[in-house]
Amino acid sequence: MPFTCFLCPANSPKTYSSKSSLFIHERAVHPNNKILPHSRCLTSPSLYDIHHFKQSFVMQLKARLQFHRSEPRVKTLKMEPFSEGLFIILFYNEPTFQYSPAKRMYTCKFKGSQGYERLGIIFDNKNWSSKKRRTGTCAYVLMQNMQQTYNVTFCWKERVYKDPDMHLRCGSMRFEFNVDVRDFVEGN
Repeated sequence: MPFTCFLCPANSPKTYSSKSSLFIHERAVHPNNKILPHSRCLTSPSLYDIHHFKQSFVMQLKARLQFHRSEPRVKTLKMEPFSEGLFIILFYNEPTFQYSPAKRMYTCKFKGSQGYERLGIIFDNKNWSSKKRRTGTCAYVLMQNMQQTYNVTFCWKERVYKDPDMHLRCGSMRFEFNVDVRDFVEGN
C-alpha cells in the first residue's frame, strides 16, 4: 500500500512504499510543519472544556511533583483520552508547534524562563509549575538554572486500541519535564 505525503501540493503528491520513507521525507522536506490537512474535520472544544483542562493539568502536574532530594530528573505526565482539537487550540500559535501527518503526532516545546512565563499565560496560572511545603522546600518544573536552560515538551499522539470486537482511536497527551527540589527562605 503506498504512503502519500499530504503536505506536498495536490497536483504533485509524493508517495512512498513504506511509512519510514514517508517519515524521512516529512523530516527533510517539511520540517517544523504547521499545516493541518484535516483541520476541517476537527471539532473545537468549548470554553468550559478548555478551562477545565487547564485546571486539571495544573492539579495533576503538582501531584507529580515530589520532594525527593536528587539531581534534576525527567518526568512525564500523561493524559488520556485527550482531544486533538484541544491540543491545537492551546499550542497552535506557539513558534515551536509542529505536526507530522505520517506519525499523527503534534509537538510543542517551551524553553527557559520565557517558556515558563508563556506557559503561565497559557494555563492562566503563573504558579503552574511548583508546590511548596510549609518548611520552605519547593518542588518545581526546572526550566532554567545557573548552568543550563531546560525544555519542556508537550506531545499529542493518536493511539489505536484493538480487540476482536472493537477498534478505537483516541488521543494521548504527554508532557515531559525536569523536576528539581530546593529549600527557599522567604524574605521579611
